[in-house]
Amino acid sequence: MKEKLIAIAGASTLLGQLFLRKITERPSIKVASLHDSLAETGASDISQSRDPMINSKVLEQFRDVPLLRPSDRALAPLLISFLPELGAEQFETKHLSQGTKVITHCEYARLTARMVCPNVLPDPDPQERHLVTPNCTTVICASPLNSIHKVHGIESATITTLQAISGTDLPGLHAYQIHDKVINQVEREACALTEELGRMFNHAFSIDVFATRVPVWQGHTITVSLTLKQSTPITAIEETLRSTPGIRLDVGEQGRHYRAESNTNGEPIATVTELRQGQHSVLIGLTGDNLGSATVGVMEQALNMVNV
Repeated sequence: MKEKLIAIAGASTLLGQLFLRKITERPSIKVASLHDSLAETGASDISQSRDPMINSKVLEQFRDVPLLRPSDRALAPLLISFLPELGAEQFETKHLSQGTKVITHCEYARLTARMVCPNVLPDPDPQERHLVTPNCTTVICASPLNSIHKVHGIESATITTLQAISGTDLPGLHAYQIHDKVINQVEREACALTEELGRMFNHAFSIDVFATRVPVWQGHTITVSLTLKQSTPITAIEETLRSTPGIRLDVGEQGRHYRAESNTNGEPIATVTELRQGQHSVLIGLTGDNLGSATVGVMEQALNMVNV
């Protein structure tokens, strides 16, 4: 397999360090430079990060990779960015102007750059210079909604999210701020989900969202109420979901539980935990790993799509 040379921005953020751990499993990926505000504190290499959530052995593997400021020119033709939102657009625009391709997870680019969402949106041109991955909650919802809409037709969707605090990245919401309580009306998250899904589906159906932050470290739980264009047996919807790549079914029927996995490699992007007919709508329960398959995993797939 051809070697890919990349740079990583936001390397000391939670997502950046998880991505570092991920690519240690990919010998064909070589990291030429790491870009992070850590370099502005006098740190000479990434191993000097003090984030206790990440395996220090992983950081040790990258200690010989040059640690640069976010604004410094990348030492590779492709930059993978997990920069904090503040300043991200300025830094990434500079890299693009220098001829560097950029794949970003930053919110500012999600309504302008080419969006990547496997099994939902068409793969981008391999020569594309600026790609963005969706919000993790959007990713978890997108594939089930896409398969149901294509086969059965969605008229409207009401979505309620219970989002782990790690979805805020670090620095972000601290655990003590949410101890023994939930934070509802997370407006920015609700808007992100509404806008991104609307863009993906070309506003083909109406979407209402309630976003709530809950005292869980990792993993999002999502409930969806769908009004379809015509009456559809729940067994037909189940069969549609079962045949969709990236989705795992783990639902119960009359007290009996079974698990059926779709033909996807690795961890599923979304797990269907509940599927039943309501009085006027189809009710679906979803869970997903907001840090793993729904963010770092999608970023890795975006990396596979780009030529460098």
